Amino acid sequence: MTTELDLTNAHLPDLSGTEIPPSLTAVDLTANRLRTIDPRILGLQGLRSINFRQNLIANASALSTSCAKGAMEDLELRDNHLSVIPSLKGFTELRRLECSYNQIRNLLPLADLDSTKLEELYVASNKVTAMAALSHLGALTLLELGSNRIRAIENIETLTGLRELWLGRNRIAKVDGLATLTNLRRISLQSNRLTSMSGLEHCTSLEELYLSHNGISTLEGLAPLGRLKILDVSSNRITQLHVADLVALTQLEDLWLNDNQLPAIDAALDKALDPVRHSLTCIYLEGNPAAQDPQYKRKLTNMLPKLKQLDSNFL
Repeated sequence: MTTELDLTNAHLPDLSGTEIPPSLTAVDLTANRLRTIDPRILGLQGLRSINFRQNLIANASALSTSCAKGAMEDLELRDNHLSVIPSLKGFTELRRLECSYNQIRNLLPLADLDSTKLEELYVASNKVTAMAALSHLGALTLLELGSNRIRAIENIETLTGLRELWLGRNRIAKVDGLATLTNLRRISLQSNRLTSMSGLEHCTSLEELYLSHNGISTLEGLAPLGRLKILDVSSNRITQLHVADLVALTQLEDLWLNDNQLPAIDAALDKALDPVRHSLTCIYLEGNPAAQDPQYKRKLTNMLPKLKQLDSNFL
């Protein structure tokens, strides 16, 4: 009995010449030229996983007639021509939904999603302007909304199980709405409009924090984040480090400070790095005036005895 069908890179315009056994539970149609969803796919009652990645589908509303609503766990619509997320009313078992790289303008259709089991939601690289219709998705552990047009972090206070939140390349000017997300392990706010790090203080489980390409001038609010292992504040406006900035980060392994305005590798920098002296294995400082020091490598390796990587160079 055939349970899987893999037509990846078959470049098919349709499935008219393809046998679709009713026993299928997984179908991969990645990198074809499909514009519509074959009715026989919609008729599969036991289908748990369907992948339409890299096709030409502009309208996926036919999914509302799927006979697999009570079985589907993984639905991938990445890299098509969708302007709307299809209605997923009746899909009770969905655990992963991928709609990135389309032309979707809002998340409102997610309000109809009946699954209480959705763990991963990807809607990156679309035209979404607001975080909406998410509050009922209490099982989410990963939310990816990078490369959209979002201006505010909102309507996710109930998502207390979130472990990963990806919001890079949006228009966010303030870190807000995270007070209840104490289980977050990773957050990305790269390439936004931040001028302050304030607002992360309650995310005490954070291990990775990505804030590059913003307008941040001062490290702040890090004292409660003692579990951090990776801190990326590259391409900001930081002119100085203070020992109080890093004093709680005794587990920090990677510190990215490249492309800021740190003036020199001197006693002040040495003192500021003291709390992470025996944990840091990687530091980026290139693109700062400090990196012009002729003794750049020697001074930093002396300051940081566990260092294994300086900028892109392994030691």
